[in-house]
Amino acid sequence: MSQLAVDTADDGRILDLRREPGACAGLPQGRADGRYRCLACGGRLVLQRPASPASRFTPRFRHGGAPGVDQCPASAQHQADVQADLTTMLALCDQLLRVLPEACCRLRLDPELAGGRWEIPPALVVRRGESDVAVLERPRRLLAPAAVARRLLQVRTQYGDATVHWWLFDRDDPLHCDVAGTVNVQPHGTTIAHPKVRPTPAQRQIAAAGATVCWLISDTVLLPYGGHPRSYARQPGEDWSGGMASWRRDWTISHPHPADRAAWWGLVPQALPALGRQPGFRPVAALNTMAALERAEHGRERHRRRRAREHAQRCPPQTAPVQLAATAPPLSGSEPLEAPAAPKAASPAAVAPLSPSSCEPPRQTPPLHGRRRRFTWASLLPRRWRRRQTRP
Repeated sequence: MSQLAVDTADDGRILDLRREPGACAGLPQGRADGRYRCLACGGRLVLQRPASPASRFTPRFRHGGAPGVDQCPASAQHQADVQADLTTMLALCDQLLRVLPEACCRLRLDPELAGGRWEIPPALVVRRGESDVAVLERPRRLLAPAAVARRLLQVRTQYGDATVHWWLFDRDDPLHCDVAGTVNVQPHGTTIAHPKVRPTPAQRQIAAAGATVCWLISDTVLLPYGGHPRSYARQPGEDWSGGMASWRRDWTISHPHPADRAAWWGLVPQALPALGRQPGFRPVAALNTMAALERAEHGRERHRRRRAREHAQRCPPQTAPVQLAATAPPLSGSEPLEAPAAPKAASPAAVAPLSPSSCEPPRQTPPLHGRRRRFTWASLLPRRWRRRQTRP
């Protein structure tokens, strides 16, 4: 930690003498009115540098105390957490410098947070010229809504509302990447699979504020679009019954930022070198893919509705038969309506009593083809011989 400090006179710039050994040449030596602060404990530091160019003394920051004694009062665990956050941010800085060697990348931290346990690591500010400024965040811990709101307000206040603000999460971190399977899409006619994630409340908060949420895996950035399940409303001439029922369910896209009501987020890959070449880190390739997904959505709806109309023509709806009542001839208004005559009751004498034989069930006669005659040798003789044998 002796090589790191926060420069309160330079908007919280984090000085790293190992990476920038010549940075101390333009800095005042000594205490400098409390200009340098320790990242771990927040105490004021003293800058020591070589007395002459020929000296082999290594520049460093030390806590003000007895000569030769330099020990940070912060706990070892807190110092390790601070070092881990800085290592993550410096690795991202190295990635961008390989893509943008002409860019100026600086780590910056609110000086008031020095010595405390910050929820969000220091931001990486990338400058290319006077107007092209991008602020990159690399969270490692679970984000609280209040901390996110403070950082969003700080960036807008310090760098302006038009500043590009990116939040890069680790693709392999389960705290910030809740994988929800894949979705098959055809942005350019070829079926590909996009990973789906369930966004956290903090990620929804960042997207609603207009900042960019993405995930980083190696040298690839995954940018999200919103997925909204839907069902097609039936239009005249369409039939969505039977095998067309599953074709009625679909989803619609929201982009370039996912809408707050999105059920899931799909991720579009974008190469980090291609992203860095665009002004303001504009993800041109990913935005073109999202626009192609929206066009494919409209084409998918037209195709499915055409299938529903064809299904309605092949299988016309069956209507229940209508029973027509017999209508009587119209009556004139002067003729009175006659009430229907009541049925006459049958006299007891007209009803003949049933005989016992009539109550018995009819006897079943065996079928003719079921009878079998007794075999005799005479049945093999001609019929005229049979007659002679039967005569007396």
